[in-house]
Amino acid sequence: MENEIDACRQMAYCRYALGNEAGALRALLQSLELDVPRAEVCCDIGKHFFDRDQYTQAIFWYETAASRERDDRSGAFVQPDCYDYIPYLQLCVCYDRLGNLKKANFYNEKAWACRPQSKVCQNNHLYFQSKQI
Repeated sequence: MENEIDACRQMAYCRYALGNEAGALRALLQSLELDVPRAEVCCDIGKHFFDRDQYTQAIFWYETAASRERDDRSGAFVQPDCYDYIPYLQLCVCYDRLGNLKKANFYNEKAWACRPQSKVCQNNHLYFQSKQI
């Protein structure tokens, strides 16, 4: 099953490369027929909506990614950052673009806690300080 879920992701990447964005999203959604969503797939779906400035939809998928429990023994192709750092950082950007700086800052701080050495989070922190959040 894990290989089939990853195959859906790989199919989506191929379809994006061919310019078939609708087909790529369908491939990602097809993985949901196989089992509960994996954080990796949720991040991919979130990116799909993020790249199209559909931040409310992207937020849903990034929040879902962050809520998934990681299972390193499942045999899946686990990408650890998809369970915390990536969705938190993307939620920061989504909320910033929607004008909710308080929530954006909250998620930046969560991402920074995952990666204390992150220059991106450090720069975001300075940005939010300049906005007096």
